[in-house]
Amino acid sequence: MASIRTIVVDDEKPARMRLLELLQRETEIEVVATASDGNDAVAQIRATRPDLLFLDVQMPGLDGFGVLQQLAHDEMPVTIFVTAYDKYAIQAFDAHAIDYLLKPFSDQRFEAAVERARRYLGTPEARERADELAAATQERRSVNARSGFLERLVLKSNGSVTFLSVEDVDWVEAAGVYVNLHVGPKVHLYRSSVTQLLQRLDQRQFVRIHRSAAVNVAKIRELRTRSHGDFTVILKNGGELAMSRGYRANLESWLKQPL
Repeated sequence: MASIRTIVVDDEKPARMRLLELLQRETEIEVVATASDGNDAVAQIRATRPDLLFLDVQMPGLDGFGVLQQLAHDEMPVTIFVTAYDKYAIQAFDAHAIDYLLKPFSDQRFEAAVERARRYLGTPEARERADELAAATQERRSVNARSGFLERLVLKSNGSVTFLSVEDVDWVEAAGVYVNLHVGPKVHLYRSSVTQLLQRLDQRQFVRIHRSAAVNVAKIRELRTRSHGDFTVILKNGGELAMSRGYRANLESWLKQPL
């Protein structure tokens, strides 16, 4: 079996040495480069074209997500994020990394991450995950510098990438591990939960009205009373959405008045 060409990126020397020590035990892995900062990481990735990347998330200057934003689609390796902070681990999965290591990690946790990467490498799933990671990093470029929220979503389908402006989305509907983004008569599938997506969108623009739905408030035409405190949300395009009592307070908060 061909060796798995690997790069280790971490700004802390003890952390790099820890990873290198563990990687030496893996007979199939060949460490082709290390880097101690984001800019060097980008250069090393482009020079060596690794199969696998261990990438520290929090680094001064260009951080881990910034590194990935610098890479072209065909430069994106299978990535395992390394972080000392839970919030970055969550972002890592939002960014479609193969896995993450939360410092300090055990030998067993490291071995599990490597085995997961090994199973993915060379498979269609690995290419799909790398494509998703590339799309996710493109999305991060669309984050508004002032608000910190996304202004566009990157949709990948049938080998093409489409950019969807957030303000064009009428409403969001849960669909298993995906959501349906409703834009007029069209529906786009996007890999995220409703909760995860709303964390990345401006809460003044998108309001959750049901366990499985959120609406772009700019698309609301009127509210119609149903029964027992429930409402029907009427969209400007004529669509109708059910708002449950449990989420009524969300819309009242946006309106700044009771319903």
